Amino acid sequence: MPAVEINLDDIIFDPKVQTYCNNPKFKCPNYGHSWACPPEAPYLEEKVSQYEKFFLIYYEFNLKEYVERIKIKSPKYSEEKIRNSFYRKDIVRDYLEEEINLFLQNYSESYNEKFILWDGYCRMCIKEGKNCTYDDGIPCCYPDKKRFSMEAVGINVDKTVKSVDIEIEWPPVNFAYRFGLICLK
Repeated sequence: MPAVEINLDDIIFDPKVQTYCNNPKFKCPNYGHSWACPPEAPYLEEKVSQYEKFFLIYYEFNLKEYVERIKIKSPKYSEEKIRNSFYRKDIVRDYLEEEINLFLQNYSESYNEKFILWDGYCRMCIKEGKNCTYDDGIPCCYPDKKRFSMEAVGINVDKTVKSVDIEIEWPPVNFAYRFGLICLK
């Protein structure tokens, strides 16, 4: 299970990261449409700094192998189409969630409180068969279960990962990665 204990100083916060979701070259489709995404997501450097132990959990997905497998099943699909469809799927997010849950089940030290930052957008409503209530102006249905991503709260994931010497490909060619952060006290 890919889990790395890191220090608070390894977590690189930068308020500019929250603006990356909405810039002229790329606008995340969840920006302004979720209680857990910017501009609603709070900058959480102060909250995270109140915790004592930090674990970067990640999942490495063999993207090259996935593309090759899909090409065999669907030979008319271009590599670009396969890669684009991959990014719209939640398969790797599901794997990351499994890794986080396994880590917490197997973690033997006691803790009083945990705070988890996930990757991507919050999927709590979807998991419950609903849609996020943000666009309807209705308060979040699951405020205590809301899933913020590391980027949404101002963490520069790329710099954080590099600060603890985890090698990743960027842009992803052979492998795609998903990262989460577990904070304990």
